[in-house]
Formats: sequence, C-alpha cells, structure tokens
Amino acid sequence: MTIITDEQIREALDGTAWRREPLNRRIAYARRRGIPVDGTPPEAVNAALERLLEGSDLLPAWWLAEGVRRADAVALVRTPEGPGTGFLVAPGLLLTNNHVLPDPDIARDSNARFRYQEDTGGNITGAKAYDFRPERFFVTSPTDELDYTVVAVEPSADGSPPGATYGVIPLIAATGKIMIGQPVNIIQHPRGDPREIAFRNNLLLTVDDATKVTYLTDTEPGSSGSPVFNDQWECVALHHSGVPARDSAGREVDVNGDPVTRFTPEELRRWVANEGIRVSAIVADITARTFPPDQKDLVDLLLAPVEDP
Repeated sequence: MTIITDEQIREALDGTAWRREPLNRRIAYARRRGIPVDGTPPEAVNAALERLLEGSDLLPAWWLAEGVRRADAVALVRTPEGPGTGFLVAPGLLLTNNHVLPDPDIARDSNARFRYQEDTGGNITGAKAYDFRPERFFVTSPTDELDYTVVAVEPSADGSPPGATYGVIPLIAATGKIMIGQPVNIIQHPRGDPREIAFRNNLLLTVDDATKVTYLTDTEPGSSGSPVFNDQWECVALHHSGVPARDSAGREVDVNGDPVTRFTPEELRRWVANEGIRVSAIVADITARTFPPDQKDLVDLLLAPVEDP
C-alpha cells in the first residue's frame, strides 16, 4: 500500500527529492550518466548529482525527435472489455497490463491499433490494426503481482513484424534509469482516444520497492499499459494504476475526506498519483521463466541486451 504525503510532493516539485534515494541507487544513476563514481565518497557523489540534476531545464533538440520515434511503437489496445494501451518491446511482441489482456482468449478477440493519432487538422490517417497471436507467444503476471502481459502480434501482409515499421521500445534490465523527483513522460491512449502524451509537471515521487514506482502525471482509464519514460526516453515502468488518497490510518478517502466504500461514486474518488511496474522487475520475471524451444527466438529478441546511452 502506497501513501503519498504532501512532503514527498513538495520535495519532488522543488527538485531535492533525489537526496532521499539510497546511496546504491544514486551511484547506479550516476554510472548510467557517465559520471565516474567508483570509490568516490558519498558527499562527492551527491555533489556530482547536484550539478547534473539541479541545473538547467534545457533539453537537446533530439529530445523531440526521439519522443516521436518512441511514440510510433505505442498502440491503442482494443479489447471486448474496453480500451488500453500497449507498446512493442520486440519486433513481434507487445507489452501491456494483465488487467488489459488477462488471458489468451481475450487476446484473440482483441487487437493493437498503431498510429492512431490526430494530425494538426484533427484527422486520423494511417492507423492500422494488427491482431494478436497468443498461440505463438503469451506470458502474463497477475494484476496483484506484476500486472503485465507480453503477447505476439501478427505480422504484416509481407510477413514482416510490426516492429519493422513502428520500431520497438526496449526493456532495459539495469536499475538507476531515473531518480526520485526527475521527470517522467507517458505516451498513452486515454479513454481509447487518439494517442496523447503527458510530459508537463510529471515527476517520479517514490521507488516503492523492487517492483513499483509512483509518479505524478495525468492519466485516464485506457492509459493502462502505457510506457513510462525518463527524459532520455528509456522505458522505466509499465503504467499500472492510479494511487488513491489515504488518511493517516491508511484508509482510502474521497474528495471530502470520507472513507471510500463500494458505494462511493467515481466522481468523488480522489487520486493523488499513479503507480507503475518497474521494467527491471518485469525483465527479471521473464528471465526466470522457462519457455518452450519454439519460443526461444522471441524470448531472445525480448531480452536482447541494450547498449547504455
């Protein structure tokens, strides 16, 4: 159970929250940013991170182009139960939530629609739907565990996988991709609408444990299964759910501060943050599984090592 405090939000907003990170995570982050920290005392690690994290908000021009490239691999997932979001993590494999695609039967009746987005005139052109092939590959973790599903996507008419057209968002097993208080960006299909992106005032609030992170950002039903990126467009988490407001006793409360019951209408529910499943945890879970020989090629592509930026 995650309880978000006003102090955590204030620290995230003023840029000092990263100082609450354990030393091993600060060191891992510094290494991924090319800062030499081996044998460095903690105060020197902090000084280096202060220069890196509390400096200019300017971003390089490639940031926009890379965001567009990543967005191409994100699809609207349409199921009999309602919409969700998913993204290609290998040329022929899509990742989403278990609560979006809980089993192969639902997957067979669902599809992924790529390039479902509006142009500057509000028109949607170029969108294309692909069916899923759960008989080829389907692996999942229950909603109350890691809440993910990886499923095979049918190839194009010429036999090429969808990733050959839309690219992939690799799953990076390494930790240290983001620090508390740093920005997150989410590409999503909220409510099943054309593709949208949340990148303003979105910050990582907590690293709850080895499997979950909590962040401030705008999402809606249908955003489940979206990729959560750091500012280098590395996927750090799989968007999973909203985080409700709770009182000091840990009880979920509504906008009036009253305890939430099964009779509380949705418009009175109060959500204070969002929760995602850490990519490192998903990779570890898949790596620990045993797959049949005819799926080895897909697993190898899914777990292919990614060079550090």
